[in-house]
Amino acid sequence: MDQPKRVLVVDDDAEVRVLLASTFRQEGLSVDLAGGGAEAIDLLAAGSYAVVVLDLVMPQVDGFAVLDHLQSRDGAAPVVIVVTGAEEQIVSRLDPRIVHGIIRKPFDARELSNIVVACAEIRGRSAFETMAIAAIVAGTPLMAWLSRLQ
Repeated sequence: MDQPKRVLVVDDDAEVRVLLASTFRQEGLSVDLAGGGAEAIDLLAAGSYAVVVLDLVMPQVDGFAVLDHLQSRDGAAPVVIVVTGAEEQIVSRLDPRIVHGIIRKPFDARELSNIVVACAEIRGRSAFETMAIAAIVAGTPLMAWLSRLQ
């Protein structure tokens, strides 16, 4: 039997972490949780993930530091989906080669779960293919910067 796909949920809000972990586990995913950027970086160094669901705005070590860490790594990068309530000028700084999609808070946990499951299943594809297929499989709208992906 195949190992469950691993997902890392990074959010400083404990309720969001618990909600997403429960929803993702119901879909058969293996879920690790990080309450902040430093903990996420440690988990990323210790293991590999198919998908990282990342909050940008966190105290101390924020989501941008986690993205910087991911960018500096060798090897296969996970699909990164940012879940945020951050302002547009902050979101516009994100690199579409690293961040494959954005979900705005508040979000529907089931819709996000569908997207994460789809991304985990097709992780080996390019960023464009991953998000295009995930959006189709999940059947939900997803903001992805397809026009910026070259």
